[in-house]
Amino acid sequence: MMSNHAKKTIGAYGLILSAIFAFWYVVGHPRLVKEPALSADHKLQSVSYAPFEKNQSPLDAGSKGLKISDQRIDADLAILSRRFNCIRTYSVAGLESVPAFAEKYGLKVLLGALISGDPVLTRNEVAKVIELARRYPSCVRGIVVGNEALLRREVTGAELVGYIREVKSALPDMPVTYADVWEFWRKHPEVAPATDFVLIHILPYWEDDPVSIDESMAHVRKIREELARKIPDKEIVIGETGWPSEGRMREGALPGRINQARFMRGFVAMAEQEGWQYNVIEAFDQPWKRAREGAVGGYWGLYDTDRKDKSVFSGPVSDYPNWPLWFCVSAGVILLTLPIAGKRPDMTRIQWLKFAGVAVAGAVLITLQAHQFTIISRNGWEYLWAIMVLVQVAIVYFLILSTLTLEFRPQHLSLSDSMVLLRGWFRLPVKKNRCQTLAGDRFFPLLDLQCLQSVISVNRLAVISFALIAVAGLFFDARYRSFNNCGFMIPACGYVWFLLQEKRSVQAGGLERLCALTLLLAAMGILFKETALNLQADVWVGICLLLAVPLWKEGKAGQLRPLVSDGLMMAAAYAVFSIMRYVILDSNMVTNLCAENPDGIACLIRSFMGKLMYHQVFGLSSLVLAGLAVWRNTARLCVAALILSLSSFAFYNVGMGAIAFVLAGLTLAHKKLSAVSR
Repeated sequence: MMSNHAKKTIGAYGLILSAIFAFWYVVGHPRLVKEPALSADHKLQSVSYAPFEKNQSPLDAGSKGLKISDQRIDADLAILSRRFNCIRTYSVAGLESVPAFAEKYGLKVLLGALISGDPVLTRNEVAKVIELARRYPSCVRGIVVGNEALLRREVTGAELVGYIREVKSALPDMPVTYADVWEFWRKHPEVAPATDFVLIHILPYWEDDPVSIDESMAHVRKIREELARKIPDKEIVIGETGWPSEGRMREGALPGRINQARFMRGFVAMAEQEGWQYNVIEAFDQPWKRAREGAVGGYWGLYDTDRKDKSVFSGPVSDYPNWPLWFCVSAGVILLTLPIAGKRPDMTRIQWLKFAGVAVAGAVLITLQAHQFTIISRNGWEYLWAIMVLVQVAIVYFLILSTLTLEFRPQHLSLSDSMVLLRGWFRLPVKKNRCQTLAGDRFFPLLDLQCLQSVISVNRLAVISFALIAVAGLFFDARYRSFNNCGFMIPACGYVWFLLQEKRSVQAGGLERLCALTLLLAAMGILFKETALNLQADVWVGICLLLAVPLWKEGKAGQLRPLVSDGLMMAAAYAVFSIMRYVILDSNMVTNLCAENPDGIACLIRSFMGKLMYHQVFGLSSLVLAGLAVWRNTARLCVAALILSLSSFAFYNVGMGAIAFVLAGLTLAHKKLSAVSR
C-alpha cells in the first residue's frame, strides 16, 4: 500500500510539473500579429539572398575551396519565387549560376559585386559582374557596386566612385548603384551623383542609438524622408531593413520571432502604402555571420537554415516554437530532484511549497539558459563552455534545494584555499564538527563531508571565474555578446542566501575583495554602455552585484595594495594597444594611405594585423601563455599573459582573451596576496 509520503511526493511533483507546463505553454503558445492588408497572391518586391547552409561561410571560400551547388540555388530560388519578385546578391564569387536560375523562376536580380580592401579580389568581382549582366540582361534589374565598403573603411569615396563609373561605362543601359548604411551616404556626398539610384540600409536594431520595436516604423519613415530631402535628384530605395529573431538586447531593441514578425509586417504595410522601393533582409538564416556579429547576426532570415518558414509575414508566431521540447528538458531537471525530496518524508506543506517554488524556478532558468546556449554557440569550444557553465549552475541549484529541504548548510573554503585545493598541492584539514550539519551523516552517508566541502569550494571558485570571464567579455566587446542571465541568476541568488544562512565567520582575504571589486566596476561600465533601457543588461548588473556582496563581506579585511602596480601597468598596456588599433585599423589616415598605395608599408601592416585578428592569433597566444602561467605558477608568465590578453581585447579576440585574463589574473593575485599574508 502506498505510504503517505509517496502520495504527498506524487501530488507535489504533479503540481510542479503542471506549473512548468503552464509556464512553457504561456511563453511558447503562438500569438497573433497584425498582417498587412495585401491580396493572397501579392508578391513582395525583393529580398537579400545568400545560399550558405549551416556549416558554410564565404569567409572560407579561399582556404577551403567552398562551392555552392546548383541544386542548392535551384531549390532556394524555387522557394523565394513564391513570395518575391526580385532577389539581391552581394557577390558573384561562386554564385555565377544565380541569374540563370532566377530566369527559370521569373525572378529579377539586383546583382552585387563585392568591393573590398583587396584590389585583386575587387577587380575579379567587377569583371565578373559585368560579364554576368551582359549574359543575362533580361533578369538583371541593376548592379550594386559594393556593400558597406565605406562603413568598413576598406575603400575611399573616390575609389568607390571610380568602380561605379567603370561599371556604368561597361553597362550603359543598366542601372548602377552602391549600398550602405544611410549615414554613410551623408558622410560621402560624392558617391550619390555617380549612381543611378541610392540604395540605403535602415536597420533600427543596429543603429548607434538602437530603436525599440515600438518606435521602429517611425524611425524608418523619418530616415527615408530625410535622405530624400538630402538627395532630391535620386530615387531612394531601401536596400536593407529587417529585425533579428534571436540574440541580445541593445538598449530598447529586443530580438525575437514575434518582434521580427511585427517589424516586417508593419514595414511591408507602410512601404506598399507609400509606394516605396525596398529590399528586406534576408532570405535564410546565415549562421556564419555570428563569427563577426555575435549570435544575433545569424538570425535575420525569413526562413531558418533548414529552409523552414518562420511565419514572419503570416500566421501566429511564437518566440519558442519548440516549447514542448524545452518543457521536457525542464521536467527532466525536476525529476532529478526526487532523491532530495525523498530524503525528507516529514516535510510540512510550507516546506513543500518552498521546495516546489525553488525547484520550478531553477529548472526553468536552467532550461532557458540551455536554450540560449543552443542559439549562441557556434563550435565545439563554445558548446564546451556551455556545458561547464550549466554543470556548475546545476550544482548550486541542487545545493540550494538541499539547504532548503534537508537543513544542510553548505560550507566553503576561501577562493585562495580553493585554488590551492584545485592545484592538488595539499588538502586542508577539516574538522568534522566544522562541516557536520544537523542532517549531515543522515543525508550524505556515501560522501565524506570533507570531500563535500571541497566540491562546494571548487564549484564556487568555478562559478566566480566563469562570471568574471563573462563580465570581461561584456565589458570589452558588449556589442556582439549575449547576457547569460538565466544561468548565473541561480548562483547569484544562492550565494546570497547561503551567506544569510552562514553562522561561522568566513576566513577569506584579498582575492574575494578583488573579485567583488572587479564585478562591481565591470557591472557599472556595462550599465553605462548599455543604458538602463536594456533590461537584459540591467538584470546582468543585478547578478554581478549579488555575486559581489558575499565576496565583499568575506574579503573586507583583505588588502589589494600589492596589486596596485600591476593594475596600473595593465591600464597603460591596454591604452597602448587601443591607440595601436586606432592608428592601424580605424584611422582615416591609414585608409587613405592604403587607397593611394596598396603595397605601402602602412597597408601591409594593416593587412597583416587583420589576418592575425581573423585567425584569432592574439586570443590563442594569450590563452596558451595563460595556461603555461597557471601550470608554472610564476608571476612573470602571469604578467606576460595578462598583457597579451589585453591585446586580445583591443584587437577583437575577446573570447579567448577573457579566459586568459581571468586565469592569469587570479593566479597572479593569489600568488602575490598569499605572499603578503605569509
